Amino acid sequence: MTTADREVTETGDAAKSEGASEREITHSNPARPPGRPVPLPLAMRVSAWGRMLLLTTLAGLVLAGIVHIVTVLLIPVLSTSDANHAYRALGAGGRADLVSTGDARALPQPREADAASVTAVCSYDLTAGPMRVVARAGTLPLGLTLHRRGGGVIYAITDRAAIRGVVEFLVMTEEQRDERMARDDEGEAARELRVVSDTDQGLIVARVLVRHPSDRADAEALATGIACGLAD
Repeated sequence: MTTADREVTETGDAAKSEGASEREITHSNPARPPGRPVPLPLAMRVSAWGRMLLLTTLAGLVLAGIVHIVTVLLIPVLSTSDANHAYRALGAGGRADLVSTGDARALPQPREADAASVTAVCSYDLTAGPMRVVARAGTLPLGLTLHRRGGGVIYAITDRAAIRGVVEFLVMTEEQRDERMARDDEGEAARELRVVSDTDQGLIVARVLVRHPSDRADAEALATGIACGLAD
């Protein structure tokens, strides 16, 4: 082999070696396809999730604070629109007062108002002492319910429980009941029906069923004949 041939051979070998090196580099670090997004490192993704969670929590706290403030500001308005406030003057004369659609006082109708019944209301305030309720049974069905201030029925009774044609019970607080029990004669059971109210104020609602249109006058007389006043 001549000197020129050896130079050509060495030059070809060097070119092959450089080509192999380029292929190794390309294989070890392939190019990313164009348009494919580069994924964020795990630490950056966790940090982004944390910030999103923090912003969501702060937004929830701000919303809860706004709702609480609005609710507090509405308490005086809501307290003057409940049934106890609307009916607080009924029964002041010692008798239940009718609640009807044609009333000039424009009183709101009870939720359970029914065209086939007559409704009368007597409010109570136990700060002055227990209240005695006396209702006489008649020919029309009569029902009485005791409602606490703020809503909720405490007690209900009908004319079927009448004794000698009379339904009678006392409304009192727990403290007033204990005082009355302390005055009871030892060994003698109390003959009066005592109903404990968990609020000082509330309503006694009477309903008389009207079977026929001609019964309405009798129903109104029966409802307004219910006595409600301070107990002895």
